[in-house]
Amino acid sequence: MTRACLPLFAALIGAAVLTGCDETGTVNSMSLVAGGSDVGPAPLPSANLARDEVVVSGPEGYCIDPTTLRRSASGGFAAIASCNILSGGAQGPFVEPVLVTVTVSRAANGAPLLADLAAALQTDLLQERQLSAIDVGQMANGGQTAFDGSDPRHWRGAFVLDRHLIGIALYAPKGSPLLGAQGAAFLNTVSSRIRANSASTSIGSAEQSQLNVDPLAVRLARLFETRDL
Repeated sequence: MTRACLPLFAALIGAAVLTGCDETGTVNSMSLVAGGSDVGPAPLPSANLARDEVVVSGPEGYCIDPTTLRRSASGGFAAIASCNILSGGAQGPFVEPVLVTVTVSRAANGAPLLADLAAALQTDLLQERQLSAIDVGQMANGGQTAFDGSDPRHWRGAFVLDRHLIGIALYAPKGSPLLGAQGAAFLNTVSSRIRANSASTSIGSAEQSQLNVDPLAVRLARLFETRDL
């Protein structure tokens, strides 16, 4: 089965479209949570989006699916799943199957409220959790179309990072422990990694810019500082 795009949710979080969707408006996620005979390119440990300003990665044992990865100047889309499943058993330990989608777009305003996300999906908000890196909500419906055997309940949240709006969702099979508090914690971990790694990239870019400054220009500027007159 495939997951239909959600234009209303996309508009709410500031993205024109969910860029992980293909030309038909869906994204094939079955291979991300269940082993199959078709093994694509090697999974990635991380992915840089929005001109390298946002770095996405999963916890240990989870990788980025390169086949659904989309990049643009202002954002992008990445899907996180088991490295073992993505690689056809070639790499990574056995971990709980899960599909996490990360959508990055320009932040026009602040992050949407969880109640607004639920309203956009036309579903009930079952519970909310305020965590260290993101506020997440458990949606009552919508997850059943993520992949074959996925539970209707799923976790979703969004946060603003500098000029970017990061939308994250987690889909898990029926009976998975990730449908409960562990799923919320998983999204918090992914969000924490995005915040930490993206900050490191920004600092590195700033330091590189300083290294590119002409030393002679710096010395000349100091000669004309007010205190030297």
